[in-house]
Amino acid sequence: MRLDNYETDGFYDEMFDDGGAPRSRADALAKRLVALSEGELVRRQKAADLTLLNMGITFAVYGHEAGTEKVWPFDIVPRIVDGSEFTMIQRGLRQRIFA
Repeated sequence: MRLDNYETDGFYDEMFDDGGAPRSRADALAKRLVALSEGELVRRQKAADLTLLNMGITFAVYGHEAGTEKVWPFDIVPRIVDGSEFTMIQRGLRQRIFA
């Protein structure tokens, strides 16, 4: 899989910096993605979607022309959250749960 042409177009990207290099916390994931053959990520996403459908992890969209049963959206590429970000999220979740 090629990541050398990836552009952030000026928006913040949690995996890559403005120059297109992987952020330190995402370096291992970027190396793993680059090691995949062309089309492998797409094949794995399709397999995950099919597994979710077969397990019944779906939701209904009433009135949608393509049918009512939709697979729950799932991205096989994980979101990377570093420790300080996670600590802030954790504090917020605890506060809301308590409330």
